[in-house]
Amino acid sequence: MSEEDKIIDSLKKLGATLGNWYEVYERPGRPPFGKEVEYKIGDIMWGKVHLRLDGDLYIYIISKIPFNWKDRVKDLKIKGSIEDAAGGLMWIKTDPENVYEDLDFIKDYLEKIKKENTKSK
Repeated sequence: MSEEDKIIDSLKKLGATLGNWYEVYERPGRPPFGKEVEYKIGDIMWGKVHLRLDGDLYIYIISKIPFNWKDRVKDLKIKGSIEDAAGGLMWIKTDPENVYEDLDFIKDYLEKIKKENTKSK
C-alpha cells in the first residue's frame, strides 16, 4: 500500500471529507517537491496533508473552535511532533503509520473543547 493510500485510509476512518491529491511546487517552472490533499473532519477541523517527495509528512490543522493552540500544545499527546502552533492553526509532523492515531487524538481533544464551550454558555 502506498504512503498516499495509508494516509487516505486513516482520514476516511476518521470520517473525513477529502479532496484529490495535487502536486505542490516551490516556484512555477520548478519540479514538484511534494503533494497535498485537503481534508475536513465534521465541524471540528480542516486543513491539508502535505507529503514531501523525501517522505516527510506534515499535517496542517485548522480548528473550527476559536481558541489558541499555542496555549494547549503541552496537552497534546501525539506520536508526531508539533512544528508550529498559533491561534487556531497548527502544523504537526508525523508519519503515515501514525496519521490515524494523531488525528484521532486531536479530533477527540477538539470535541471536548467544543463540549466545554457549549456548557459554559
